[in-house]
Amino acid sequence: MIIAAYAGTGKTTLARMFPEEIVDFVCMPYKYYLPENSEYDESMKANPDLVMRDFWVFDYVDAIKEELTHGKTLLIPPALNVLLHLEMKNVPYLLCYPKREAKEVYRQRYIARGNSEEFHSIFIDG
Repeated sequence: MIIAAYAGTGKTTLARMFPEEIVDFVCMPYKYYLPENSEYDESMKANPDLVMRDFWVFDYVDAIKEELTHGKTLLIPPALNVLLHLEMKNVPYLLCYPKREAKEVYRQRYIARGNSEEFHSIFIDG
């Protein structure tokens, strides 16, 4: 099963609670050229200095399909181009997103977990 969940909905927390059943399948290593020996963290999201990989969607979707063979639930971000590609390949997913009324709650979550101002600009103000 794939759950495409909006930023801040608890993907990482849920995966940590149930590591035998759930994987937080982040897209950053597929989407961007990350600095050598860097550990992925929340502050890297929406960094304007990162360079996007060509064809990352195809690589990420292929990795999702491979990971599904392990029988775990995958939590992914709801990137439209990824979701469209999954649909084209007839791979089902569930979409999870917050109500608009929760905007301030999510802003506080993003601040608490260390997301950048660029991230806030995209996910709250955008």
